[in-house]
Amino acid sequence: MIELYDLVGDNDLRLSPFCWRAKAVMAYKKIPYTTVPIRFCDKDKLAFSGQDRVPVIKDGSTVVSDSWFIAEYFEHLQPEPRLFPGPGLKEACRFFNLYVDRTVHTAVFPVVVADIYANIDPVDREYFRKSREERLGMTLETTVTKRSDHRPRMRAVLGDLNLAIAGQDYFFGTLTYADLCLFGTFKWIMSVSKEPLFFTTEFRAWWDRMESQLGI
Repeated sequence: MIELYDLVGDNDLRLSPFCWRAKAVMAYKKIPYTTVPIRFCDKDKLAFSGQDRVPVIKDGSTVVSDSWFIAEYFEHLQPEPRLFPGPGLKEACRFFNLYVDRTVHTAVFPVVVADIYANIDPVDREYFRKSREERLGMTLETTVTKRSDHRPRMRAVLGDLNLAIAGQDYFFGTLTYADLCLFGTFKWIMSVSKEPLFFTTEFRAWWDRMESQLGI
């Protein structure tokens, strides 16, 4: 059975949006798998993959890392149902994937980073604090006091996504990897934070549709 190396926090909480993307792909394609919990301080356990980040899947002797490459692997392994079901959709999904990584995550992270820290395994907290404070240029305590400063940017980005989903069930009209990608990001946020993400009934309906479809 396929093994997914999955970032874990306190009380077995799963903390990686990228691992959630891989799980969404496998749920959509109904591919059975098991997870191998990995903490931030367990990176040595990923040495077999030639790098130190999750997600990593092991399928027999095949090892694949990075959620995008994992999606490509499963699309080749089991074509139906398709992640890229029409001409140009793979390229469109790749762009959407990059947009979520570089725009959605950048806008949301300062708002929820303290919530993530609260759910980190205690042995990982020193590493997480040091690395994330360096990235943000401020202490985690300061991010809490500045949440109201960061929320307008987050809401503007989420507002764009609201507009993009308006009038259709999925972002490109039919379910594609773009929906699974964003689902993974939202699953991560909603696992650690109570920040509201859905500002229209249509966007909320998309989320409910995805949860029902994937069952995770």
